[in-house]
Amino acid sequence: MNNSYIVSIGSNSDAEQKIEAVKKILTGRFDQVVFSDFNWVPPVGDHYKLPFYNGAVRFLSGLDPVDLKQQLKAIESIIGRTPDQKAIGVVPIDLDIIVYNRAIVHIDYERFPFVKEAIDSLFEAE
Repeated sequence: MNNSYIVSIGSNSDAEQKIEAVKKILTGRFDQVVFSDFNWVPPVGDHYKLPFYNGAVRFLSGLDPVDLKQQLKAIESIIGRTPDQKAIGVVPIDLDIIVYNRAIVHIDYERFPFVKEAIDSLFEAE
């Protein structure tokens, strides 16, 4: 059975290049991949100084959420994210499962208007 996911995507370090790289990886790994628009947003939080380039992706996968999360973490590593970067405000790529089979499963949907906007645009496009 294929599961439907919507994943938020963000970057504040060589953002446009990193987003294009992750788009290619996701398109190659998953089925029926659809991306939202991407927008620049101001940094949120004291230790972030650079603006973020944010959007989302909808796709189908046979993976369960635990296995998908592991794949997303591996993709973040491929793109260049390391564990210590977030502490200094650098996020080469951030991939979070926000929606699993049409259910909101991540608090960022309510916490950040730019995440909600990107997610909602993909709900509307279904």
